[in-house]
This record gives sequence, structure tokens and C-alpha cells, in this order.
Amino acid sequence: MKLKSIQPSNKKGYSTLEIRQATAWRSKTILIAFLVAFSVVVCRAFYLQFLDVEQWQKKAEKKYTKYAEMPAIRGKIFDRNGEILASSVLNFKVGIVPSRFNHRDNELKAFSKLVGQDPVNLFNRIQTSKKYFRLRSSFDRNTVEEIKLLKLEGVEFEKFYERDYPFKRAFSTLIGLTSVDDDRGIEGIEKSFDHYLRGSPGQKKLLVESGNVAFDEEVVRVPEHGQDVQLTVDAGIQSIVYKEALAAKKRYEAKSISVVLLDARTGDILSIVNVPAADPTNRRDLNLDEVRNRAITDQYEPGSTLKPFAIATALEEGVITSSSVIQTAPGFIEINGKKLQDERSFGKLTVKDVLAKSSNVGTVKVALKVPSNSMYHYLNLLGFGKSPDLPLLGIRTGTLPKWKTWEDINQATISYGYGVDVTLIQLARAYTVFTQNGYMLPVKISSLDREGQKTPIFSEYVVTEMQKMLVEASGKFGTGKAARVSGYSVAGKTGTTRKIENGKYSTEKYIASYVGFAPSSSPRFIAAIRVDEPKTSKTGGKVAAPLFSKIAASALRDFQMSPDPNDQIFPKTANVTIKR
Repeated sequence: MKLKSIQPSNKKGYSTLEIRQATAWRSKTILIAFLVAFSVVVCRAFYLQFLDVEQWQKKAEKKYTKYAEMPAIRGKIFDRNGEILASSVLNFKVGIVPSRFNHRDNELKAFSKLVGQDPVNLFNRIQTSKKYFRLRSSFDRNTVEEIKLLKLEGVEFEKFYERDYPFKRAFSTLIGLTSVDDDRGIEGIEKSFDHYLRGSPGQKKLLVESGNVAFDEEVVRVPEHGQDVQLTVDAGIQSIVYKEALAAKKRYEAKSISVVLLDARTGDILSIVNVPAADPTNRRDLNLDEVRNRAITDQYEPGSTLKPFAIATALEEGVITSSSVIQTAPGFIEINGKKLQDERSFGKLTVKDVLAKSSNVGTVKVALKVPSNSMYHYLNLLGFGKSPDLPLLGIRTGTLPKWKTWEDINQATISYGYGVDVTLIQLARAYTVFTQNGYMLPVKISSLDREGQKTPIFSEYVVTEMQKMLVEASGKFGTGKAARVSGYSVAGKTGTTRKIENGKYSTEKYIASYVGFAPSSSPRFIAAIRVDEPKTSKTGGKVAAPLFSKIAASALRDFQMSPDPNDQIFPKTANVTIKR
């Protein structure tokens, strides 16, 4: 029996070959679909990562958290009476988000006026800018409130503290400046006391939207505000001194003027003025030379204002008395082959008249009676060649050559203020020996200064004699007669020195100076004045002494000092033995 061949089949009657073909086609279709889907995913990812960066960055930046510094409020600076000399004022920066800014013409004009911008230029900037930008000026709270009333969208406000100096130029060389960027002290008192004034910043967490602060979320660290600093200076007196110094600079066509005013009883600095001086509120036109405190930084030869110390030393050593007669004729003296001379021959002079007439020859003859080591000893005790113990950055030491290097010519020139360099603050401090019975006072600028000790230098007898001589030097027949104040007795000494240029003494450029105190019977203050390169006149008697008179008259009124009695009486002179 012959059997039939059997073909495989399924229920529907499809052959195995047909089933296999159909299965292979479906697999290919699925694979193709998968590859297409995968390609779409890859392309989308590529697009998102590389082609749509800006859009996704905007979304990512729409809301995020960041930390920001909370500035500490810088401490105030006060004068001795509580008058504010420097403080931190709350101001605002105004910024604009161009994409959110909308306005009407009237609103834009009002806004432009408030922020000091041209409306057309401001509109063009908003239209062309893609990112947030700040307007350059700062604005006070009142201006900000007016801007807010306009209800403009896209306008942001940022708080910051800005330093305010109400006395401007009058105090700028003393108070100094802070940095615009970080409120750090960079000049003057602001720099010297920065570690007290600056404080410590805080920190806050912020929720940021579209690159701009939306609101504060959390204070992480509270800022520690800076300490206040109180100075010894008197704002009223400082203003008077500045006004008079400014007028004198113009009157004498001087390069600069510096003044130091001390409390003769305590050593407190009542005023330090330098003109010209910069306006601390105008940073664009700031001249750094006009910020420098020249009363403490500039060294110069003091000239005849140093003579009282040479004569006081001779009195202390007992080699002269105030009535000793000195022959100054023929008006010059030769030492070590060099000629030292007076403006004219005075002939025979008492020591008192040597100082009153400001005789170089007479002073030299007195000084050469003193051993060089003794002369150096007293000048060193008086603080010359050493820095005053003051917390002021940039203060100079001056120069005082060691006595072992001295020849007679060195001692001679030093006695009348050449060959030695001083600062104005040094010279003012040294004169406290004539107001404190022979003790030199330490000087102070703030309530934070450490208490210094008085330095004993001259005897009471010497001081009494020197007071009388200094009154004569500023009297009717003295070189400082222009320093007199009606109703008061003034004591002091003039000085005139040639400036050094290219290693030689100039015949055209001078420094005119005066140091004195008033009232002489009961000294209330000491004033040291330095006028650099006056042109209308050159001498201390004609330039610096008149300025002292004007300052002293105002200061005495401010201190409510009673006029001196007409019969000014000094203690009797004790009997003194002269060393031979």
C-alpha cells in the first residue's frame, strides 16, 4: 500500500514555510521600529543637550537657592563732643530686568528723571540688553520710594551702606576714606582704626528667580556691626582752622598749609588740618596727594622754631641766664670754614633778645657752650628722630643725627633748625614742655589710645624763663608780633627755612612756620603752623604768625577763655650760678 506525503500545517492551514516567512517579517518590522524610536530618543537628547542650551538654562535658572553676604554696618566716627564725622548711610542700587520691564511713556520719563538718565538712551539700553544691569549711581530711600510709586515691573532694588562725611574737605586728610568695593578703610583714621570700625559680615540664604533675588529665605548668620570710634578733635575748631588755613593759602599763594592744634593741658589733638584737601564724596576727581595727612607724613627742617630748645638746654645746663650778653657782631660767624649769618648785625644782645630777634649767630654761640652729647640728649628726650606714639598710619620719625657724628658745624646748624628734620606733630608735642612746667605730654587722637606718661625734661625755672622769652619773641619788638591776639598774651616762635632742591638750598622756595601757645599765663592750646612755598612773602613772621593770630582768636572765644590781666605777672627768677 502506497502512503501519501504529509505537509505540516496549522489550524488555519498555513504551511510551515509561510509561518517562518511571516515571523521573519514581523521581527524585521519590530527591529526597524525600535531603531527608529531609539534614534528619536538620541536626537532629542542631543537637541536638549547641545541645541536648546539657552532655553534649558533659563528654566534651570528660574528658581534656585544661593548664599549672599549680609554687610556689617561700619562704625561711626565722632568728635570729642559727639559730633558725627563719618557714618554709614543706607542707600540703594537700582537695577533693571529688560525682559520684564514694561512701561508707558509718562512712567519712563518720570523714572528717567528720578534716576538721572536720558529717557531715550535708557529706553534704547533696555531694548538692546538681554541681561540684568544696574544703574551706576546710588539712590537714597526717598528716591527709591518715589520709584516704587510708579509700579514699574522689572525694576529691582539692592540695599547697601555708603560712607558719609558731613564735614567733607575740612576733615578729609584726617578721617581718610574707605574702599568703594568692600567698605574697607584705605586712608587716615578709617584705615588706622579699620579693625574696630569694620565689623564682621553675616550671611543669608536667598531664593533666586531668573537671575534676580526674589525674596530672603533664611538668615544664616547675623552680621556683627563695627564699633564706634571717638576722636579727641573738636569739629567746631577744626572747621574754623580749615576756613582760616584755606583763606591763608589763597592770600599767600602757598603750595600747602598744615596746622596742628593741641590741648596744652592734656596733649589731646584738637585739630589737624591740611589744605588743599580732597572732597571724599567725589571719587572721580580724587587727588591722592590731597588725601595725605601732611602734618604727620611730611618731614622738613624746622628753622628758628627749634631755637627755644637750644636755649632751654643751655639754661638747664647752667651755662647762661636769660640776661647773659652775647656779641653777634659783625652779623656772621665762621665755623669749620663755613659762614653762618644773620639778616643783619644786631651787635650785643641778651639771650632774651637773641630769641626775640631770632639771631642765628647768637643762638649758635649759646649752643656751642653746651656739650654735644647734652644737646643731643635733650633733643632726643623731646621726641625728635622718634615716632610719636600715635595710632596713625604713615606717621614719620624725622631725623636727628647721632651726636658722635657731630662736628661744631653740625651742632651750630642744628641749634637753629637746619640739619635736622621734623614733622609738624612732633614740633607741636615738643612745645608742651613750655606749658607743663618742663614735662612733655604724650599726644592722643582717640579715646582708644593708651595712656602715655609725661616725660620730665626741663626744670620749672627754665620753663618760666622760656615762657617770658617766648612772650617777648611774639611781642611788639619780636619776629612773631603778628601772632598777637587782642586781650591775650601770646607766646611762640617764628621759623623760616629754605627748601632743598636737587641737593641745594633754593633761593626762591621757603617754608614759613610758627609754633605758639595762648594764653601764655595759663596755656589752653598749642598751635603749630607750616606754610609751604608762600609767594607773596616768605617769612614765618609775615605768613604763619598772622594765621596763628586768627586761629587763636577764634579758639580762645570757643574755649570761653577770659582775657589776660593788663599787668601780666610771671614768677620771680631764681638766683642761678653760671657754669664757666
